[in-house]
Amino acid sequence: MESDNKQKTNTILVQKLLHKIFLSLNNDESRKYIQIYLIDPLMNHVLERIFPYIIITSVLFIILILCIITICVFIYYNIKNGKIV
Repeated sequence: MESDNKQKTNTILVQKLLHKIFLSLNNDESRKYIQIYLIDPLMNHVLERIFPYIIITSVLFIILILCIITICVFIYYNIKNGKIV
């Protein structure tokens, strides 16, 4: 019985604390602060780390498209010349 009351009290305290935290984070000044000092540096770091992979993937995609176009052109000319039935 006493442990149930303690648990309920702890739950209520945690809920009140979370509510206060959310209210304090909900104003514009806090949002700007979080944006400038947390989110922006994190995003910049992630983009710096992933940028080479984006470039490599883009280059490979372009090469793949060029190969597909070249193969289609070869097949078209071979069909046109009667080499492929």
